[in-house]
Amino acid sequence: MFGARVARVVLNFALERPERGLPTIQRMFDADAVDFSQPVALFPLPTVSLLPHALQPLHVFEPRYRSMVVDALGASLTGDFDHAAPIAMATFAGEGWRDSYAGAPALRPVVCVGRIVQHQRLPDGRHDIMLHGVARAKIVAMHEADGSRPYRMADLQPLEPLDVNRPRMLRVRRAMHALLARPRLERVIAARHVLDWFARDDVPTHAAIEVAGYALVRNAEARYQLLAEPNAFRRAGIVRDAIVDLERLICMAERQRSADWPKGESWN
Repeated sequence: MFGARVARVVLNFALERPERGLPTIQRMFDADAVDFSQPVALFPLPTVSLLPHALQPLHVFEPRYRSMVVDALGASLTGDFDHAAPIAMATFAGEGWRDSYAGAPALRPVVCVGRIVQHQRLPDGRHDIMLHGVARAKIVAMHEADGSRPYRMADLQPLEPLDVNRPRMLRVRRAMHALLARPRLERVIAARHVLDWFARDDVPTHAAIEVAGYALVRNAEARYQLLAEPNAFRRAGIVRDAIVDLERLICMAERQRSADWPKGESWN
């Protein structure tokens, strides 16, 4: 009974989840657009919020991260983001961050480096930005906040070579397309949009896998494993497992119809 209840909750979330985050902006950046010889600003959140090739909208309201956005944009406040500095989306390690959030909570070692592709400064000083994920990277040295800079930065090392041709992964692509085309998954808006990406000849397989992971891998630990995995084939396996789990949850939810509930009981 409890498993079916969870299935209904997860199914509703998947069905209602908007497709934002799937790349639609024409101006994108490649991983080699990041200068890894320079420290990169860190924006930590409780769970993985960005993957390469995905887009993440962020509402920036804390004073220290407002400063981070202003510093990253520099002279790019007018909308030319080619020279804006990157921002790395980090993840807190464990639950201790809740007690030390205002300070410097421990971070997990792998981050996603992003570039700003949209920006709007609000009248009260807050910022709405859109980050485009460009590269996985590992923290190798921290630069803690100080009097002149209220946010943390880090020296980063890319997890994947930046100058190596990606494998075409044609068998993986066909398998993913067949999986996403199954009838039960047609009810999931995000899955339908991801299927469209796998059907496009101009989208490399490794990029389509990243988009699928961003949209469909919802378990927090699985999302971090996806971010921290440098091998594209193993990333495809993580995404495949998440899609299979989603299909299983939909199947469980379909079995729980109102006519089958015990009299006088419901999930509400």
